[in-house]
Amino acid sequence: MRSQTLQQAKTATFKFIRTAVILLLLLAGILFSAQSALAVENTQSAIADPSTLTWQPLAGIPEGAEVAVLSGNPATSASEVMIRLPAGYLFPHHSHSSREILFWSEGEFTYIADDGSKQTLAPDSYLNLPSGTKHSVVCGQEPCLVYARYDRPFDLLLSPAPKNN
Repeated sequence: MRSQTLQQAKTATFKFIRTAVILLLLLAGILFSAQSALAVENTQSAIADPSTLTWQPLAGIPEGAEVAVLSGNPATSASEVMIRLPAGYLFPHHSHSSREILFWSEGEFTYIADDGSKQTLAPDSYLNLPSGTKHSVVCGQEPCLVYARYDRPFDLLLSPAPKNN
């Protein structure tokens, strides 16, 4: 009887350890995949001078906004881009499926939240907008230049402009 109880304990211990190892391997795989998905794939150093970038019109919005890709592929993965807007340009109300990180390097601008509230910001302003945050911006009297980072493929989901408060 004692050896049968000992054998059952060994079998239960073996099954527990085997299950724990399998779960740890699965967890490691999930964490590795998540880390890879968040990384902008870039294995080389990069230096960008806005005057030498290849600028393209930003599709789907009024003419005037231009974008230059710094790294990644906006159509399929995380990416970093530069966006330039002419003075007085109203970037339409929109959101993204991705989190959007912005660093405004040139030109004063007004940020318009989905509730219609407005905040005027100077160059060197940083914005970290969670996915789905509806917003628009108006470039001030000088042209604007902004760095943007997206952790998923880029999309531009236009929405109605908020009513003014």
